[in-house]
Amino acid sequence: MQRTRRLGSPTRAPPACHSPTRHTPVKGGTYDSELMRALRERDEMQSMLDKYERHLSEMQANVRVLTTDRDKTRAHYLQAQEEIANLRREVLRSKASRGPKSSVTAQSMLKRLEAERDEARSDLHRMSTERDSLRERLKISQETAISERAHLEQRVEDLQNAVLTLEQERGEQKCRQTQTREATAALEEEVHTLSRKLAASQDNLGRLRNQYNTLRVCHGRTENSLSDANRRLATRTTELQSTQERSRQLEERSESLLKEVVGLKEELSVMQGTLSELGQCRDALQEQLERKSCQLSSANRQLEDKESTMHALKLEIKDLETTTNAVRVMMSGRERELDASRMKVSDLGDELATTLKAQEAMLRETAQLRSGLDRVRLDCQALQLKLDEAGQEKADLERKVQNYMSDTSRIKDLLSSKERECHELQEGRRQASAQAGGWEEQAREAEASAAELRMGLHTSDSERRALKTRVDSLEGSLQEALSAKQSQSAELSQLNHTLQKQKAELQHVEAELRRVEAERSHAQHDLEKMRELCIKLDTSKETVRQELEMWRSEAELVRDQLTSERAAARSLQGLLSDVREKELHRQLGSQEKLTEIQLLRDKLAVADSKASTQGREMVQLKTRSAQLEADLEATRKQLSNERFESGQLMVAHSVLRSGLPLLSLIQSFSLSLSLSLSLSLSLSLSLSLAHTHTHTHAHTHTHTQKHFDEEINILKARLLASKDKLVNCSSVVTNSVLRDQPSCRVQYQPYYSYYYYYVHHYLYNR
Repeated sequence: MQRTRRLGSPTRAPPACHSPTRHTPVKGGTYDSELMRALRERDEMQSMLDKYERHLSEMQANVRVLTTDRDKTRAHYLQAQEEIANLRREVLRSKASRGPKSSVTAQSMLKRLEAERDEARSDLHRMSTERDSLRERLKISQETAISERAHLEQRVEDLQNAVLTLEQERGEQKCRQTQTREATAALEEEVHTLSRKLAASQDNLGRLRNQYNTLRVCHGRTENSLSDANRRLATRTTELQSTQERSRQLEERSESLLKEVVGLKEELSVMQGTLSELGQCRDALQEQLERKSCQLSSANRQLEDKESTMHALKLEIKDLETTTNAVRVMMSGRERELDASRMKVSDLGDELATTLKAQEAMLRETAQLRSGLDRVRLDCQALQLKLDEAGQEKADLERKVQNYMSDTSRIKDLLSSKERECHELQEGRRQASAQAGGWEEQAREAEASAAELRMGLHTSDSERRALKTRVDSLEGSLQEALSAKQSQSAELSQLNHTLQKQKAELQHVEAELRRVEAERSHAQHDLEKMRELCIKLDTSKETVRQELEMWRSEAELVRDQLTSERAAARSLQGLLSDVREKELHRQLGSQEKLTEIQLLRDKLAVADSKASTQGREMVQLKTRSAQLEADLEATRKQLSNERFESGQLMVAHSVLRSGLPLLSLIQSFSLSLSLSLSLSLSLSLSLSLAHTHTHTHAHTHTHTQKHFDEEINILKARLLASKDKLVNCSSVVTNSVLRDQPSCRVQYQPYYSYYYYYVHHYLYNR
């Protein structure tokens, strides 16, 4: 028994009809944007129509599905009724057959079947009601779709008409826009010209500002230089005062020193009496010292020559740091040797001290004299130091005077440069006034162009009002044209604003011109101040010159005093130099010995280097002689081979002696030529060996090598010539033999070819 199933009808609610969205006109748009918007709305309407048609097709499909479901439910209902009738029949039959027991089950089955029947009826009723509601909805949706379609078609027609009108108005607006663009282009060109003029005026103002800044900087520099000059003058005055005080102190010191020198001279006269007694004993020593001094002078000359050579070598050997290190090591060794020699000299001094112990009285007197001389030396050194200090102070004073002279010359140069700058500033002021006049003319021209722009703006305002009257007559859908006009008005307002800005900039330029004139007046005032300062500097310069003349006179007086003091000091230095020379003689003797030792060492080093070079040359000559001996042995072997081969040739040609007399001639010629070649080679080699052995000590290795190479080249040339001759002779002989005796050509052809090949191969191998 089949049961009926509830079938849900696929019903869809019709979508709500949405009217096409109407966009508000964009501010600042054009007629092209209006056309694009109208076309967009038309496309939206077309898409809405397509959606409604699709929705209607979906509704029709749903109705078809519902009708098929209804037919199926009817068929199921009929089948259920037939089954119920059959069941009733069976129940009646079973009642009649079974009795009261089966009647209970049959009744329960009947009740259940009746309940299912009632459910099926309720389902059918519900399905029919749903079908009716769907039909009503279909009718309503069809009506609404038809009305919407008609409305949309009417809307599309209206939009097409509006598009046509908008296209016409767009053409008109394009013409107007071209006119307005031309006007705006002209205005923009005028604005560009004004902006260029303003840029040029701004550039000129920047140049004037830079010139003013440079003038201000120059003025500050001049003030700084003047302040520095004043400070230097103050320092120079203080230095002059200090130098005057020092000169007074030096005069006092010189007087005291003169008194001391007089006392020392008296003491020296006493000491000279005692020294005359010691002079006789020192004459012998002085003679020895003079001899040694002569030797030292010669050694010093040699040392100077060597020092000059060493200087040249040092200049050449700057890059060779390794050799310098070795030289430093050698110098350290030499210094050690010098120390050793000094120790020897000290030992000699000790020996002299032992010898001088016998003359104790003389030594005591000499010690007293030495102590006195030491005191005199110390005093002379103090005087020398004082003289050096005075000379340094004098040099400082001269240097300061020169510096002051250079400062005055520099101040003069600065003043001349300042005067030039003043002239340049005056010329710049004149140029600035001329530029200001040009800028005023440019400002007038800009005002005239601004008036013309204002007239153009008035005309554009009148045109804008006419356009506004035309725009007010248009419909609400053409509000974009109004926005375009508003954008144009905004551009015009921007132009007005730019004109106002230009006016403000012109006013700013006028203010800057006024400020430049004020700065110019200020610069003139500064120039007047600079002139006053220059006058003051001239007066101060004259005073400084007078002071310099005073200083020069004082310096001359100080020089005279210094010359007198130097003469006294020189006399004292002469006495001290005698004592120093005696002390230096011993050191000079030791240095002479050291120099002699060094010379001997240098000679030994040179001899060692020569011996090493000669040993190398001997080794090279030995190797060369060994090579030549090997070459001789090779030539001897070749001679023996040639003799053996000549014997073989004799045996090979013995067959041809009877009928071919020319072959013996070839044989003898070849043997004699080979023997002559071998003998010449051996003789040349022996001569070269003898020549090298005899000239080893007379000439250098390079000369012998060149001579030997030349001889070998000559021998090679001779060998090649002899080879060519042998080849030519052999070819001529063989050809003549074969040509003269054709009967033997067949019989002896192998022998001739063998002989020709053998001679040719042998000679070219040689």
